[in-house]
Amino acid sequence: MTGRSSDSTVRRFQPGDGPDVRRVHRDALRVEGTDPEDVPGNQDLRWIEETYCRSGGTFLVAEDNGQIVACGGLLVGGETAELMRIAVDPAHQRSGYGTAILDDLEACAESQGCVRVALTTARRQQAATAFYPARGYELVGTRRVNGYTLLEYEKPL
Repeated sequence: MTGRSSDSTVRRFQPGDGPDVRRVHRDALRVEGTDPEDVPGNQDLRWIEETYCRSGGTFLVAEDNGQIVACGGLLVGGETAELMRIAVDPAHQRSGYGTAILDDLEACAESQGCVRVALTTARRQQAATAFYPARGYELVGTRRVNGYTLLEYEKPL
């Protein structure tokens, strides 16, 4: 683990971040063998402000030396918050950026009264399937969609 640099920060999504967020998301999927164009439901990455920021949720980015290297969103619906689009640029994985995004999103969910956090990831996303259980997420279900085996995780807050 190389660790985050002293010039790293986690902040809320800002207008203009969209292209970099989509690049990070696309590159993170590709390194795990997933074609980003084949994944259904990625349209929210074109309307981040409307999908996350104006609906009671949030979307965060991590920067290193002014470059967006990680991202993640949170949708809030009652007592359960859903984590969405957590991704770390492949060149910056295992450096603490994913943990920083996850910690801040969980804190946001808890501050909004949520008692649990849920997420779904594809089985082929090996980095994710190792990352979430190591942070207290329990596998609660699986399903098949468009040839992908999706794993559903939850964690109490």
